[in-house]
Amino acid sequence: MPTKLTKETNMVDATLEQERFDAAQALAVAGNGPAFLPPFMASQLGTMGIELELMVLDRLTYDLMPAAPDILRLLDMQSKKWVATPEITTSMLEVATSILNGYEGAAAEIEEIRASVQRAAFQVGAAMSGGGAHPFQKWNEQRIYPKERYRESAKKYGYLAKMFTVFGMHVHIGIPNADEAIRICAWLTQRAPLFIALSANWPCWQGEDSGFCSARSNVVGAFPMSGTLPSHIRTWRHFEEHFAHLAGHGIVNSIKDFYWDVRPKPEYGTIELRVLDTPLHPAYAAALACYARELCVEVAETEGQWPLDDSRELYAWNRFNAAKDGVEANWIDPSTGVARPVRLVVLDDLERLARRTTDPGFSQACQMIEEIMRGGGQARWLRSHIDSGAGMNDLSRVASEMFEHPLPGPMPAAAAPAAGQPIAGVRA
Repeated sequence: MPTKLTKETNMVDATLEQERFDAAQALAVAGNGPAFLPPFMASQLGTMGIELELMVLDRLTYDLMPAAPDILRLLDMQSKKWVATPEITTSMLEVATSILNGYEGAAAEIEEIRASVQRAAFQVGAAMSGGGAHPFQKWNEQRIYPKERYRESAKKYGYLAKMFTVFGMHVHIGIPNADEAIRICAWLTQRAPLFIALSANWPCWQGEDSGFCSARSNVVGAFPMSGTLPSHIRTWRHFEEHFAHLAGHGIVNSIKDFYWDVRPKPEYGTIELRVLDTPLHPAYAAALACYARELCVEVAETEGQWPLDDSRELYAWNRFNAAKDGVEANWIDPSTGVARPVRLVVLDDLERLARRTTDPGFSQACQMIEEIMRGGGQARWLRSHIDSGAGMNDLSRVASEMFEHPLPGPMPAAAAPAAGQPIAGVRA
């Protein structure tokens, strides 16, 4: 039996080792140290975390406002289990939940975050908003947040750094070991376009209707390390070799240099789904995250199975259609080659997952996702305002007003917004 002293010594050693990893990771991320890939820290299957990038707006013009540093100072004074951090430009604010286990906890914490951020923004004369892209901001007017990593990104990527003033939702799913993280990452990537379609909510970009339901999705693709996990990577060892190869050429320095749609996050013991537009209302985030969580738990039960068709061209086509047409898009199933409407694929998934889930709140998540799909999805809700004569400032105001209030319970079908009608509860 290990003695008490042995246990204490092991705990101290583990703490020192973790501190060493953290320090090496911080230097690598900032670009001030050698490339570093931490070991994969296994976590409990199905735990999850949610990150939301939010717009900071001027309360009068509804243009982006560089007030994130002021809001962060106020939020730092609060005692909370979630965190708020800066993003690459000063009119962006990122919030991240604590570790979650299901829909009810996620919904409650996200509402706490929404209310806290809203209050802090009001105190500095700002407004907050969800949405994937601001409708009329100009990239050249944005300011890089005064943080070393972001300054280095601006040097490395030039104007793309300011163009990256777009707003996404990331979902972390806990995975028990490194090799499974790679396998489940490959499976979740196949379905990532479904999440692009479900979350697509901002058709306007740089003052124009982009013709896409998600204008944000096209901005991400400009970065050289965007895309998906290469299909030849089948184990964590393969990924380590891939990382070392790219690091040897100076292409990557840390895991944050991979802008893949789904990537492993070894320091958290998760895989990270990165394709979603930040929902127009934060409440939708909990439901979408739980859908992703259930898909990963389901795949974990199919040991050793890999996607049948990991064609990059097929994936790119599914991704394009999802960004272009949102929930009205078709999705080609890589397993069967059959094209089906996104809406039907999602409904089939939810019905199947509901039969096997252990999350008592998942039925509520399913109702919320069905609500998101009504009337053509979030992008169609905003387009209805354009069709009725609203300008770009009006769109930004509408999104901000939607963020300001707790979302009521699921709307009955008759009250759901249809194409050409404004969002329920928000003035046109």
